[in-house]
Amino acid sequence: MEPKISVIIPVYNVEPFLARCLDSVVGQTLRDIEIICVDDGSPDRSIDILNRYAAEDARIRVISQENRGLGGARNRGFDAAAGEFVLYVDSDDWIDVAYCERLYEAARETGADVACASMLKIRPSYSKWTIRYTERQVVAGTQEKFRLCRCPPDFYVMNKLLRREMLLRLGLRFRERVCYEDVEYTMRVLCEGGDVVTVPGVVYRYAVNATSITKSRQTPKKQQDKYLAHKAFVDYMAAHGLHLDARFRHITRRTYDRWGITWLKLKECGDRQTFRLFDLIPVWRRRAADK
Repeated sequence: MEPKISVIIPVYNVEPFLARCLDSVVGQTLRDIEIICVDDGSPDRSIDILNRYAAEDARIRVISQENRGLGGARNRGFDAAAGEFVLYVDSDDWIDVAYCERLYEAARETGADVACASMLKIRPSYSKWTIRYTERQVVAGTQEKFRLCRCPPDFYVMNKLLRREMLLRLGLRFRERVCYEDVEYTMRVLCEGGDVVTVPGVVYRYAVNATSITKSRQTPKKQQDKYLAHKAFVDYMAAHGLHLDARFRHITRRTYDRWGITWLKLKECGDRQTFRLFDLIPVWRRRAADK
C-alpha cells in the first residue's frame, strides 16, 4: 500500500545539521511515511549520516546523484515518491513531532490539496514568525489562497503538505540549477491546485544558514535568478487577472553593494526602471528598453 506521506529531503553539504533534521522526521507520530533523502553530490560526510540512518529505519531511502541543485534534488525525490501526499523538508531545518499527522488529518478531513503549517525563522540570535496560523481555515478562491499563504512575499514550499495527484496532474517540476526555484512552483500550486487548509499548532522550523545558497553572497547569477523568478510571478498574476499590490510589482533587477551594505538598487516596474539610493531615494529613471 502507498504511504500516507512521502517526505523528500534534498541533502547538500549539511553535515552539522542533518541529524537534527532526520531525527525530527523519523520521530513523527504518523508512522506511515516514507523518507526519501537525495544526496545531491554533497562534498562532506552527509552521505555517511544518511546511510547510518537508513540502516536503522527501513522507511528511509537514500538516492545519490551528481549535483543538480535544490530543484533537481527535489525533482529526483518526487520521481521516487509513492505517497498520497508529498512533503518537502530542507536538510538544515526541522519539524514538530506531530507535524505530518496534523497536516495529513487536516487535508483528509477537508479534501484540501494543500495543508499549510506555521513557519518560524530561526537565526543565531533570535527567532521570528514568518507566518503563524491560530485557527483552521479552508479557502478555495485563488486570491484568498495567495493572501492566506503570504505569497508574496513568501514563496516557501516547505511548510506545505501537497497532494501528489495534484502535482502530477499539473505536471509541476522545480527549475533546476537556479536559485528561487520555489517561486514558480508555489504560485502554480496556489493558483491551479485545489483548496488550501491552514493547520494551527504545528511549526516548520526554518534555520537561517549563512552558508546556504540564497543567504550566502549575492552573485550576479543569483541576482538574475531572483529577478527572472519574480518577473515571471508578476507576469503570471497579470495573465490570470489577479490583483497584486504595487509594492510587489516593483522588481529588483540588480543591487550594488559595498562593505556589506546595499547602497543602490535598480528596480523595475513594467517598462520603467528606477535607480534607488538605499532603496528609498529615486536618483534616476529610464525605460527598460533604453538599458
